[in-house]
Formats: sequence, C-alpha cells, structure tokens
Amino acid sequence: MRRVAVGLVVALLIAPAAGVGAGGSAAAAPKAKPLRVATINVLHGLFCPQETDYCHAPDRAASLARGLEDAGCPHLVGFQEIGLRQEDLVPEAMEAVCGGRYQLAWQAVEGSPDREMVFTTLPIRDRGFLDIANFPWEAYWVRVKTPVGPVEFLTTHFASSSNNPPCTAEICPPVCPVGIETNECHALEVADFYDARPDATLQIASGDLNAEPGGPTLTTLTDAGFVDAWLEAGRPECDPSTGRGCTGGRPRPKNALDGLDVPEGRYSARIDFVLVKAARGCKLRVRARPLFAEPFAEPFRGLYWTSDHAGLVTDLRCR
Repeated sequence: MRRVAVGLVVALLIAPAAGVGAGGSAAAAPKAKPLRVATINVLHGLFCPQETDYCHAPDRAASLARGLEDAGCPHLVGFQEIGLRQEDLVPEAMEAVCGGRYQLAWQAVEGSPDREMVFTTLPIRDRGFLDIANFPWEAYWVRVKTPVGPVEFLTTHFASSSNNPPCTAEICPPVCPVGIETNECHALEVADFYDARPDATLQIASGDLNAEPGGPTLTTLTDAGFVDAWLEAGRPECDPSTGRGCTGGRPRPKNALDGLDVPEGRYSARIDFVLVKAARGCKLRVRARPLFAEPFAEPFRGLYWTSDHAGLVTDLRCR
C-alpha cells in the first residue's frame, strides 16, 4: 500500500484525476478555475476511551485541516459526524489554514452527537438545517454565489445499520412510503428538498450515505437526476481487494485508538459520495480524487489515519 506523509498529501490529493465527464477529454476542458468541493466523515470519537480525548480529536482536526489545505482549499467542504468535541476543534483548525478564508455554516442541534458542518470560501446567500427522518440523522446546506451562477451544496449523514428502522408515519415524512428503510427515506427527502429549489446552476448532495452504488438509496438520487461524480469522472468502482476507490469498511484493530494509530488496513466499500445535478444549459465536466484514502507514511502526532472514512475531492465545471 502506498503511503503519503501528512505534510506531503499533495501527492495523493492533487495527483491528476482520471478522466472527465461525458463532455470529452481533459485536454479540451475549459481553463476557467473549477468549483472544488470536498466531503469526509470526520469520526466523532464518541466510542473511544475517555482518556484518549475522543481518539486524539485535536490532532485529527489539525491533520484534517492541513490535508484540505494541501488539496487546494476546496470552495465547499462538508463534514459529517461532528461530535461534541469537534464542534470547537474543527472550526479552530480550519481558521488556521487557507489564509483564514473559510466561513462556517452549521446548526448545533441540542442533544445530537452527530452533526454536519459546511465550510466555504464563497459568499453565502442562504443556508439552513434539514432535519431528515429519525434522530440523530440530519443534513445542512448552503447556497453560494459562484461565477457559473448560484450553487447549492448539502452535506449529510444517512442512517447506518445501527439505527435504520423501517419507516412509520411517526418517524418519516409523507414523502417516504411506510415500510422502506430510513436510509432510503433520506434519499427521498434530499431529492424532495432539491425539487422545491430548482433554480441553482448546480445542486450538490454530499456525505456519508451509508449506501453502496446500485442500491435503492443511490438509485433514488440518480433517478432524480443526480450523477455520481466519482463515476462521472471516469474513476473505477471500489475494489475491496485493493481498497482503491473505496471509502469505508476498513477493519480496525481493537485498541485504545480504534486502529487510527496503526498503518494496516484498507477500505472495502464505497459509501461516501458527491452527487451533482446540473441545470439545463450546464454541460457538466468532473474530476475526482480520494481524500485520506491511505495511511500517512509517517505518523502525524502518533496517528496514521485522520478518520475511519476516506473522503473525496471533486472539481466541477460547466461548459
């Protein structure tokens, strides 16, 4: 497994991406600067031993922010699993990188151990919290001004297998049929939310969806007009035997830091996504690459991993 030191993650994060969208070759891509977006589940650390400070939460926040700076300071960044410790640590770390240009948009939901944060370097025109079905799952979105027009970016954490009950009238909204899993309901809620806001040049849904390609959750969103940026960029599907293209499911040794301090292991499933719907007149071109997909060559303050998920960095252009 190739490893990259945290101070040199450019080699992993900025390496030329495979392919572009259906619009043609990379050489023919417009020279205008693309809209760069990123997403990662940052690991709340709620189940780490108390003496580890949420599995070294301060150090993980610092390595997270440094990695995003090395990734070119994406214009829009979505974080999932903002735990009680991260709500202070992550904003402080992000203030220290990229010239202090990031603005924070989020809502600290009382009692929730698993919140979402959006950071952006672009002017915010609107923002809001989307309370998707069943506690503690949620989403947060912003509308930003960009050279190609208004862009809406949503980051979310869909239901995991630990809390994914069938929908009832009490826990799911009317848009979700009774009996479907909460996770699939979340996709219907995001599609319904964006259906009511059709005037953006790009609509972006990102995050840890706890679902794999081909399943009902992803199919709901692609049927609603969203494209999977990873595949649209020509990237290969997740290969569990090598970990390439995968973002979750890494077996972790059972130790005090849940395996974040050992270099072994690889991801085996693709459950984290950037999904994009382009307005009529925008011929979408996409580049995509992994974020924190491999352990650091040298430990950063004793850690080889920033989180238990890999993330994505995606460049988007309209032609």
